[in-house]
Amino acid sequence: MKGALHYYWLFVILSLAGFALGQQSYPLEQLTPGQKGYAVTAGPGNVLKSFDVEVLALQNDDGLGFPLVLIEVSGEFIEQFGGVAAGMSGSPVYLPLQGEDALLGAIGYTFPNSDFRLALVTPIEVMRRNQAFSTTKLSPFGLERWPRSEAVAVRTPLLFSGLSARASESLAELFSGGPTEPFPVQAGGVSSAFDNDYVLEPGSAISVQMVRGDITIAAVGTVTTVENDKILAFGHPLLGQGAVSFALAPAYISYIVANKVVPFKLANNGQRVLGNINQDRPYAVSGNLEQTPDFLPVALTINGPKGSETKRFELSNDERYYAPLLAAASLEALDENLEGRSGGSAELAWEISLSDGDTVRVLEQVYDPADIATAIARVAAAPLAILADNNFAKPEITRLNLNISYQDNLRYAEVVEVVAENDNLTAGDTLSLYVRLQPYRAEPVVKTIQIPLAEDISGELKLTIRGGFEPEAKGEDDNARKEPILSFAELLLSLEEQVQASELVVETFVDGKYRRLERLALPYPISGSELLSVTVSGIDNNPEPGEAPEKQTTAEQEDNNE
Repeated sequence: MKGALHYYWLFVILSLAGFALGQQSYPLEQLTPGQKGYAVTAGPGNVLKSFDVEVLALQNDDGLGFPLVLIEVSGEFIEQFGGVAAGMSGSPVYLPLQGEDALLGAIGYTFPNSDFRLALVTPIEVMRRNQAFSTTKLSPFGLERWPRSEAVAVRTPLLFSGLSARASESLAELFSGGPTEPFPVQAGGVSSAFDNDYVLEPGSAISVQMVRGDITIAAVGTVTTVENDKILAFGHPLLGQGAVSFALAPAYISYIVANKVVPFKLANNGQRVLGNINQDRPYAVSGNLEQTPDFLPVALTINGPKGSETKRFELSNDERYYAPLLAAASLEALDENLEGRSGGSAELAWEISLSDGDTVRVLEQVYDPADIATAIARVAAAPLAILADNNFAKPEITRLNLNISYQDNLRYAEVVEVVAENDNLTAGDTLSLYVRLQPYRAEPVVKTIQIPLAEDISGELKLTIRGGFEPEAKGEDDNARKEPILSFAELLLSLEEQVQASELVVETFVDGKYRRLERLALPYPISGSELLSVTVSGIDNNPEPGEAPEKQTTAEQEDNNE
């Protein structure tokens, strides 16, 4: 009896160990052409469907640095939808081994310009990053060389829950030059009842969410294997940028569309967070269950002719993605509010909360005669892009509030003429400028700017008078420069004190150094710029007899009186 119990517990321990290691993997060195097995993926209604596979070839891929297995898929399921569809990446492939099903790997690549029945499998040992795995004992077979340059990662449906098609285009920058070509698909969310019924298992559809909440941006793929608290999926990268933090959530397949360009899964996003996708590597995306992703809460409030509304969502708290994700979310919210592309004017106000308790407040204005929504979205991302690109410190942002006030009529003015009351002055004098502005479809406006000239300014002064909508003045020689920003604190201060689009600015260079002489706030954005030269005479400290003495400072006059 004692021996029987010993073997019973040994069996239990070995079974648990097998579960911890995941399903038995198929050894690549035992592969031969013509072997047959099957793959599993979520079909309509999230019902797991299997289809036939046949091994055609095994090749080492020099570009990726690991081997790939060429297979052909077939069966009723495949015939119905036309081949491997976008969203099937990660679908596990099994081959028989010693009377059991062994996991070969995940469908990861297809040949879009040929037959969607051909696919490349990323081996599971590569996805697990098994350090003991070696390619030295592999003997490639099948095709002498397949056209690897024609193979691409299986297209990944991007679900835009509440996101417009235009907004999805703004994410092109995020995927530009990356390993995966996204496939935008309009989608919605599902009720919590579906979330509760969802089962995470090999072949299940998953939603990898970069933005979640009132606006959702997510990629749909398939689970390859679940091993203890770890999940492996896709069989190829998403963005391919290493360590990440995306939310892992259920996805619900409503239909698979047979398409001549590329078949694709129609899916909806679940809301229940299953875990954190924390690795985005060349061979797989992976993550940990029950681990909370690091997300940044955002409140986006839009005030316009139709009233006020607030969109609340979270985006991946990763500085690499701040700007493109916020721009896309802002464009969606505005397109939804405007219900059409139109011109207009807007003011944006940011409150960026940092982990040390500080709050950075930034104001900016923008106008566009044809597409105010796109103009706002571009500007909305700018402060976060500046923080993300700084060389001083990681921006520890804990919360973002963005308030957008827009009107659908154009309000802006252009600088068209500048005249100086006197273009020959003495240091310490006041320079009077008359700036003629032409507001959009309104009567011209003349603004008077009084600029006290510091006593250290002399010689020919070349002034730039510009609207804040125009770029900063540049010096004429290579030595002309602005004072550099030397710390993260200075960067934050420069953000808060930056020239706004609705300001009129007078600037110059003195002894090669940038000088801002005046900034005047106006109620609308200002574009255009004018150049003006004035001559400033220095103060003579030793006047000839009969000449007027130099101007004295107040302190000097008090000293003389004493």
